[in-house]
Amino acid sequence: MNERKIYSVSDVNKYIKMIFDSDTLLSNISIRGEITNFKAHYTGHYYFTLKDENSTIKCVMFKGYAQFVKFKPADGMKVVINGQVSSYERDGVYQIYCKSMSPEGLGDLYLAYEQLKEKLSKEGLFDESKKKKIPFLPKRVGVITSKTGAVIRDIINVSTRRYPNVDLLIYPAAVQGVNVASTVIQGLRTFENLNNVDVIIIARGGGSFEDLFGFNDEELAREIYNCNIPVVSAVGHETDFTICDFVSDLRAPTPSAAAELVYPMYSDIVNRISVDKNRTIIAMKNYIERKRQYVERLKAAKLEKVPLDKINRYRLTIDNIISKTESNLRYKIERYKTRCVKSVSKIDALSPLKTITRGYSVTEDLNGKVIKSINDVSANDKIKITLTDGKIDAVVQ
Repeated sequence: MNERKIYSVSDVNKYIKMIFDSDTLLSNISIRGEITNFKAHYTGHYYFTLKDENSTIKCVMFKGYAQFVKFKPADGMKVVINGQVSSYERDGVYQIYCKSMSPEGLGDLYLAYEQLKEKLSKEGLFDESKKKKIPFLPKRVGVITSKTGAVIRDIINVSTRRYPNVDLLIYPAAVQGVNVASTVIQGLRTFENLNNVDVIIIARGGGSFEDLFGFNDEELAREIYNCNIPVVSAVGHETDFTICDFVSDLRAPTPSAAAELVYPMYSDIVNRISVDKNRTIIAMKNYIERKRQYVERLKAAKLEKVPLDKINRYRLTIDNIISKTESNLRYKIERYKTRCVKSVSKIDALSPLKTITRGYSVTEDLNGKVIKSINDVSANDKIKITLTDGKIDAVVQ
């Protein structure tokens, strides 16, 4: 009796993996399903489960393939994946090793566009309150577009037709392909660093959604938002919308329309000036007439005499004040004069000269000291005797 062969777990898992890998259908298969348990690993790999109404299957997408997915996968999103069904030998489970992923029913470019649009909208980059006003009559306009083609010719033709003193500065940029965002960003930074234009137009003609996708770049959107110069977006035709349109300060449906929005019609400016001039003249005439009628009403009411009556009353008041002041001064002067006479009389009565007039005299030594006693002098001292009508020099004997 032959013994039954016994296999190890590793042998079985290797065999199952070999079966999977040798199946041509499973080596390159596309599967539709709904994403669940999605996890974006820090290494750049995607791990998730794909499910339908009845079953689930584990999936992994390594960084080398994940970096080409142009939208952000999330739970609940219905997608179509392409890859290889194989077995993970260590755990004995099978899973799909994804090589590509696209949303079911929508292109991945459109989904990436919608996701970026929602993200920037939540951050407030599309808010009308943040948009800068386009100047009424710019001195110079910067245009970022292809240096060849109908777009730049249309802008030049429309601008010069509307306003004779057009000053356009062209920055040549890629408007299709992988370099769109980088060259347009460089154009914005150049104009901002030079600070030599009043408004910037970003222009491109119509095309497919894929052709215009370069204007759906996040870095470009933030550059437009942070630009200090007002930006007009004129990308595609009227029905085409890009992220550039939403974040710019003004969206024009076509490049030609952008020129019309930036440059007013010269005849409209002349008419506006004429209308404003006539309105100003009429307003000034009406103002002067109202003031004239007001003056006439004042004259009729004899109100012009009111200021003169006030002046006359003030004059009388001033005259009364002056008269009272002069009277008070005269009274005070008389009082002070009387007091002075009395004081002089008292001083005169006490004066030594007054005593001398009655026959007395005053004797002084040569130093002017009054001699009151005989003890104050000695023989042969020289003295002076003051009388009413003069002085006598004498010698004591």
